[in-house]
Amino acid sequence: MYNRSAARLQKTAFNLLRRGYSATPEEPASSAARKLAEEALAQKTGAVKGKVTLPKGDKKPTKASGSKDGNMKEIALVGGILTGGALGGLFYYGRPFEGEREEKYANENAFTAAYKRCLDRFKEFQHEMNKPMWDKLLPEPLPEPYRRPYTLVINLDETLVYSYWDKEHGWRHAKRPGVDYFLSYLSQFYEIVVFTSQPAMNAAPILDKLDPYQYAMYRLYRDGTRYIDGKYVKDLSYLNRDLSKVIIMDSNPESFSLQPENGIALKPWKGQADDKGLLEYIPFLEAVALTNPPDVRPVLKSFEGTYIPVEWAKREEEMNKLHRLQWEEEQAKKKTKRNLGSLLTGGASDVTEGPPPTYLEQMRKHVRETFATEFEQQKKMQEEAMQQDMEKQMEMMKQMKMSVWDLMTQAASGQPIMPPQPANEQSNQQ
Repeated sequence: MYNRSAARLQKTAFNLLRRGYSATPEEPASSAARKLAEEALAQKTGAVKGKVTLPKGDKKPTKASGSKDGNMKEIALVGGILTGGALGGLFYYGRPFEGEREEKYANENAFTAAYKRCLDRFKEFQHEMNKPMWDKLLPEPLPEPYRRPYTLVINLDETLVYSYWDKEHGWRHAKRPGVDYFLSYLSQFYEIVVFTSQPAMNAAPILDKLDPYQYAMYRLYRDGTRYIDGKYVKDLSYLNRDLSKVIIMDSNPESFSLQPENGIALKPWKGQADDKGLLEYIPFLEAVALTNPPDVRPVLKSFEGTYIPVEWAKREEEMNKLHRLQWEEEQAKKKTKRNLGSLLTGGASDVTEGPPPTYLEQMRKHVRETFATEFEQQKKMQEEAMQQDMEKQMEMMKQMKMSVWDLMTQAASGQPIMPPQPANEQSNQQ
């Protein structure tokens, strides 16, 4: 019965569909009949809404075979260029060296020897690119009357200053407490060099404000460092100085990793207002300069693993105790002699004072007193010079009688713009 109903429905749909296609514009088929015919046709053919069913025997269009061949040709061309470039580079950079250097490749075959020569040349190129810009970063030392016996290399970032970003003002730089006294006092013992890994365009303005009197004799920037394993390293061998007389102070120990025996690792300064890190190192650095050791590296080695200011204070106290004990032993061996004063006091023994100061204490007292006097005089002279410069600038501004309107008037009239004459010359002409 189901088959009979389906056949009847199919026949009815076929007749309606034929009537719809054969209808003239004057006699259009009804929409209901058309919809019924489409449903019957879909049920018969099994078509799914939204899916295009191709007639039996048709095939999907395929890509043209020429496009695939074109892609293969492009790949082959690129591969050929790369292979040719690699072989050409191997032939050029793998060429034999001149002289005795070629002997190390004598037992290698041609391809292996060329490959190793390429690697050696690449390493040499990389080494040259990572070297400082100059073979000698500092000029020759000053003549003997002005020469400092030691060189003190000190970092800038988180050692002398602390830089931070502020949304309102942008980059701001804080000066470490005691940095003025540190640089000025130690400049009489050391040739001070500020060495930073920042570019000169960033660090130079900071140093101009930090050290206006130029207690630091030299400044070195990023172009004086070496780039090793992604880090900027300060190679002291390029300083043109005897390394036995060089001390470097840096908040980043990796920056002096090539000469760790010359370095003092400082705790990074993060802007604390009560910091005394720089001032605490002055007694030790002062003692090194006054005692004049032939090589500073064994001295620094003896303080390895300790905080130098605290350890030096302990050692100095022990030296003072030993000095006092030696003096007391010498005084005990001496015989007391009576003099006129002892007779008047009824035979009382002489009253002796304490032990004399040590050599280091005597030199330290003399140097600090001399520095205090000279520093005040020098500071006064520098302030007077700055005041005179400001007065000269103000005087020149007063003598500039040409206003902006006069300048614009002369320029508009086509006359050459002449600078105003000083008041003295104008009075002489009158």
